[in-house]
Amino acid sequence: MKKTFTLISFLLLFFVYSGIAQQDSIRNIILMIPDGTSSSVLSLSRWYKTYTSGTMASLAVDPWLCGLVKSHSSDAPIGDSAPTTSCYLTGHPTRTGYNSTYPPKTAQDLVSVNPDRAYQPLMTLPEASRIVYGKSLGLVFTSYITDATPADCAAHSYNRSNYAIISKQLVNNQIDVVIGGGIKRLNPYYYDLRKSGYDVVIDDLQQLRNSENPKLWALFGEYSMPYNMDRDTSKVPSLAEMTDIAITKLAQNPKGFFLLVEGSKIDWAAHDNDAKTVVDEFLAFDEAVRVAIDFAQKDGHTLVMILPDHGNSGITIGNRNSNKGYDELSLQQIMEPLSRIKMSAYQMTEILKKYSSEAIDSLFDRNFGIKLSKTQRKEILTAVQRDKNKNYSAESNKTKLSTEKTITKILYEESYIGFTTYGHTGEDLFLAVYHPTGKIPGGLMSNVEINRYLSRQFNLENKLDSLTDEYFVPHLTLFPEASEVSIDSFGRNAIVLKMKVKEQQIEVESYNRVVRVNGKNVALESVPVYVDRNKTFYLPKSLRRFIESL
Repeated sequence: MKKTFTLISFLLLFFVYSGIAQQDSIRNIILMIPDGTSSSVLSLSRWYKTYTSGTMASLAVDPWLCGLVKSHSSDAPIGDSAPTTSCYLTGHPTRTGYNSTYPPKTAQDLVSVNPDRAYQPLMTLPEASRIVYGKSLGLVFTSYITDATPADCAAHSYNRSNYAIISKQLVNNQIDVVIGGGIKRLNPYYYDLRKSGYDVVIDDLQQLRNSENPKLWALFGEYSMPYNMDRDTSKVPSLAEMTDIAITKLAQNPKGFFLLVEGSKIDWAAHDNDAKTVVDEFLAFDEAVRVAIDFAQKDGHTLVMILPDHGNSGITIGNRNSNKGYDELSLQQIMEPLSRIKMSAYQMTEILKKYSSEAIDSLFDRNFGIKLSKTQRKEILTAVQRDKNKNYSAESNKTKLSTEKTITKILYEESYIGFTTYGHTGEDLFLAVYHPTGKIPGGLMSNVEINRYLSRQFNLENKLDSLTDEYFVPHLTLFPEASEVSIDSFGRNAIVLKMKVKEQQIEVESYNRVVRVNGKNVALESVPVYVDRNKTFYLPKSLRRFIESL
C-alpha cells in the first residue's frame, strides 16, 4: 500500500511540475521591428494621437516598455538594417550590407572578429527553430521581400542588394507565411511556390482574406507596399490585418512558430524627413503590436518583443524655431501643421510627375494645407525636373535634394519638428517585451544579449554557433577527399558545384535545397550557400552522413 501511495504521489508531482513547466514555456516568438524608429518617434506619435483624438492617449507598446538596446555593426556605431537585425537573429554583430553572414576582420572593429570565419553563413534563430523543433516561420513587412530585415531571417549574403540570390534562398528555405510587398522581386518563383503547395496571392486583398491554406505567400505592390496614409483600404491590407492573418495561419502548428513583423517604411519616411508619414507609419505599426499582444495574452505561450534595428533622421519635438519660447508652445501649435498633411511626400512626388506645373499650387494647398511662395514653387519644380532627367553628378548629390526631400524641407521649415540628418543615427533604442510569466529583460541590453534572451526562450541558447558549424561547412572541409571538383556559373544565382566522393557523384546548385547524388534528388534541411569572395559552397554535415551511408 505504501509503495502504491508513493507511486501515485510521484505521478501527481510529475504532472503538476510538468504542467507548470509547460505553462512557463514559450512556444511562439513574435519579433516586431519598427525599422529606423528613434525613441522620440514614440513621443511624437503619442502626442499626435492625443491631439487628433482630443484625449490623453497612449500607445499599444507603452505598457511593455522595459529597457534600452545598444545596437551597432561589427565595425561602426551607427548601424544599417542588415547587420543590426542579423545580430538579433544570429548573436553576431556584422557589417553593413551583410545578411546573417559573418564579417571579415577590419581595422576599426568594435567586437572580436575571427578572420577564419569571414563570409560564413550564420544560423538564424528562425531557421534553427524550424530545423530543431519543427516550428513554422512567418514574415510580415511593408517594404519588399528581399529587403534587409526580412532577408536576415532566412537568407545569407554579404551584399543585401543581391536580390536574385536572396529571393532564391527565401523561396527555398521553407518559410510558411509571407505577407508584404515586392511583387517584382519574386517574379521567377511563383510557379515553384504553387507547385510546393502554397497559396500565392498577387495584389488581391479578397484572395488573401479568403485563403485557408496555412502555407501562403501574398505580395502587394511592384516594389513595396504604399505608405499607410496613401493606402487604398479596399485593395491593400493594413499591417495589423497582415499580422492577424499570419498569426492565425502559423498558430495551426502545434509545435509553435517564429513570426517577424516589420514596420519597414517608418525608416523610408525618416530618410525623407517626412514627419507626418513617420508618425502615421508608426501608429499603423502600433496597431499591429496591439494584434500581437492580444493573441499572446490569450495564448499564454507567446513572447512578443518590440524593438527597432537602428535610429534614423534624429527626429525631435523642438528645433531651432523653438529656441525661444519652447516651454510655452501649445500642443496645437506643434501638431496642427502635421494634421493638415493628407499624403506622403513620396505620393506627392509621384503625382507631380503626371501633372502640369500649373497644378502644383492647388495640389499643395489641398493635400498639405500650405500656400507656396514663388521661391518654394521654383525649388520643387527644379527638383522634379532634375529627378526626371536623373542628371545628378556625384558632387551635386551632396547638395541637391530629391523631390521628396525638397517637399519635406518646405513642409517642415516653419514647424517645430526637427531633424539632424537624412541618414541613420546611433542612439540607444527602446525595448518592449510581453512575456506570459513576466520574465522580461531590463536595463541596457546589447544586440548580442537580445539574441541570447530570444534563443533562451526556444531552448536554443548557446546552440546557434554549433548549428552554424553543423549546417554551413565549407565544401572542401566537409569533403577533403573530393576529386573532380568544379564550380561553374549558369547565371548570378545559379552556381553549380560538382565533385566525386567515394565513387558518388554529387551536384549542388547554389541556394537550392535539393541536391543530386548519382542523378537522384536529395532534399537537405538547409539551403546551400555559395560565396564568391572565397569561392566556397557551405553545406550541411548531413550530406556527408548521407554519402557515407551509401
